[in-house]
Amino acid sequence: MNNSGVLRMAVVGCGYFGEKHADIIGQLSNAELVAVCDKNWEAAKRLAQRTSCKAYEDIEEMLAKEQLDAVSIAVSETFHLDAVRPVAKAGKHILLEKPIARNTEEALEIVRLAEENQIRLMVGHVLKWDGRYQYTAEAIARGDLGEVISMYLKRSSTNGTVKRLHGKISMFHYMGVHDFEAMLTFAEPARPVKAYAQWVGKKNVPYNGKDTVFNTITFDNGIVACIQLCWALPEGSLDFVACAEVVGTKGASYIDVKDQGLSIYREEASGISRAHLLAGILRTCTWQAERRNQSFCEKYPER
Repeated sequence: MNNSGVLRMAVVGCGYFGEKHADIIGQLSNAELVAVCDKNWEAAKRLAQRTSCKAYEDIEEMLAKEQLDAVSIAVSETFHLDAVRPVAKAGKHILLEKPIARNTEEALEIVRLAEENQIRLMVGHVLKWDGRYQYTAEAIARGDLGEVISMYLKRSSTNGTVKRLHGKISMFHYMGVHDFEAMLTFAEPARPVKAYAQWVGKKNVPYNGKDTVFNTITFDNGIVACIQLCWALPEGSLDFVACAEVVGTKGASYIDVKDQGLSIYREEASGISRAHLLAGILRTCTWQAERRNQSFCEKYPER
């Protein structure tokens, strides 16, 4: 970090998400985009030219030549560990696109590298910046819903996703991370103590993938949660479905991503009250990513 308090950052991976990261970093008042890096040299050059920074094809070369404070890694999860290793060993803080890795072993190794090299590692989940999920978490913390009894979270998409990935990563790691993170946030400070999963594989067998998975999680305070993941919607149908329901002893919260809404129901002396919240709490995915990246920069520890 220079004397002006600006975080000098680079982006590794110049695809769709890398471009988003680069654009957002360039807009932040407390960060400066110094360089971008991609094995696809043409992609790196195009993004560097558009964002007025330097382009690199090799991570090691970029780390050696540039004075960086942190690196945003937005390559495919298949290459997360390979990208994290040199950056962590160089002592640079990391903002890592979700999911953290394609399997548990690689995730644990990434965490080990961060701890061993004493760097800050932030995985780029975005639901905590979604107004609907934020409001629900705040309502739970205030006690508006009473004591949480159960949670149900669902995320479904067409099998176009599994065709594209073709077994490179599971539903849990690719899209389930959103709902598992939300579930853990809603349940705080309770922790899961038991989990059971049941999957079905018929439609997506040719693509080395599952169709749907139901996950049941029990927490140490008695909360029961169910997360349903599906990659089997017909292409050209709904395309994407996501919802979250939290039921408490005094009320309930229901998020429907499709209709862009959040409803809070509360038991009162006069009966059931319902608040349907829309304007003022919803933001685009880009806005959520902006808040995530801003948070990373604000929490950067001076050394």
